Amino acid sequence: MTGTPPSATHPRLILDQLADDTHLTEEDRADAEELLTAADAYAAGRSLPMNDVRRLALAAHTVAFVRRVREHEYPPELDRHLYDEVGEEQLAAVRELLQDYCAGRDHTVTDPEVLLLTLHFEAALQESASGHDDSV
Repeated sequence: MTGTPPSATHPRLILDQLADDTHLTEEDRADAEELLTAADAYAAGRSLPMNDVRRLALAAHTVAFVRRVREHEYPPELDRHLYDEVGEEQLAAVRELLQDYCAGRDHTVTDPEVLLLTLHFEAALQESASGHDDSV
């Protein structure tokens, strides 16, 4: 699976790989698959090079996020300097992605959650720009 083009591996298979190390309920799987599918579309629409190693990291974050949404929990505030690592446009687009997922789930998307997800996409961009591929 490693090193494949964006969205080549179905989110369910990525979650299966994550489940080898993490207990996932059926609700976790269904919710995470919904959000991962949207994240794949987001990445593909912006030509972000999300290989399966990067997507596995994203899947772990996604599972944690959907659990927090169900439990109405929020991550702690993050160092404001971390926000300097990503562009405002990317933050706004990821906020919209998360708000779409949270619509109807009675959960407010916070800045730390947006940043945590945005950093996955930003890392993929930087790897691509440097010619580094962590899929080896």
